[in-house]
Amino acid sequence: GEVTGNGKWSAKDDKFSLTIEGEEMVGTIGENNISFDDMLGMGVKVIFAKEGTDAMDPARYLTKEEKVVIGEWAAESVEELLGDGPQTSMEGVDNINDALRLDFKSDRNVTVIYKGEEIGTFPWSVALGYCSIESENPSLTVMINDDGTLKVDYSDDDDYYTFHCVKSDSE
Repeated sequence: GEVTGNGKWSAKDDKFSLTIEGEEMVGTIGENNISFDDMLGMGVKVIFAKEGTDAMDPARYLTKEEKVVIGEWAAESVEELLGDGPQTSMEGVDNINDALRLDFKSDRNVTVIYKGEEIGTFPWSVALGYCSIESENPSLTVMINDDGTLKVDYSDDDDYYTFHCVKSDSE
């Protein structure tokens, strides 16, 4: 943001030392990047990539858990909040697969298509078996199931559904 500080840096072999406002951080120099495994002792890995190089590609840094969701997903069944269990049909769509489609890209953005209409593209992240999609309306909560499927709670001003989604065959 707007916060700045003065500091000093040094490099020796494959280590990069950075001291800002008395806080020292030691990173590892890679090919076109510098990575700090525990930035400021916060347990956060931070990677600085040289602009204009392949090191800038966010796909290079996806975790194993994130790689699981990359690709196109489609609804296989839907369940209403107070419904009679999972259904393979839904009012407003001819094919249940068109009820909800999610296209997770390696740049950490997902395109959401609901009832055949593109709702938008939103940032996403994965942690502890859940995928967070940064959207308020619709609200989307995604759980990554052990069987390789997704459970997606979808709600907007009018609807609240739980979708069971599978990865498209093309993946």
